[in-house]
Amino acid sequence: MSVVIEQRVSVDAAPKDVFAFLHDPDRRQQWDAMADLARLEDASAPAVGVRLHLRGRRTAPSWVGEYTELAPPRRSVLRLVEGVGMPFAAFSQTVEVAARDGGSAVALRLEYQPRGLGRLVEPIVLRPRLSTAVRKSLASVARHFS
Repeated sequence: MSVVIEQRVSVDAAPKDVFAFLHDPDRRQQWDAMADLARLEDASAPAVGVRLHLRGRRTAPSWVGEYTELAPPRRSVLRLVEGVGMPFAAFSQTVEVAARDGGSAVALRLEYQPRGLGRLVEPIVLRPRLSTAVRKSLASVARHFS
């Protein structure tokens, strides 16, 4: 069974600017509460099929995701392809940016399937940590565009 965490924030910036910021690997550590380094594999820009290596911040694991969907400036989906210490059988991160009231509405959605011991601790450890990380990430996005 999949678990979904989704939160939203409004920012005073055009969707194309917000989307560009969120998908610039050199700037990801400025907003992503779970990653302190990001780099694309064999590419200069995100695209469907391109892999993104993320080094986890503090207790967050490092992982490699692959863009399975990329529709600038509206939506992207990054799916887990490998990760050391990841407690998930499946994991994806969806970013959606929509024009709203002269600015943008940004949604960050995590969808995952815990595995092993992760299934036992998911409601008391994983879900609260990931919810906090999503909230902090979106707060960083809002601060950047304020």
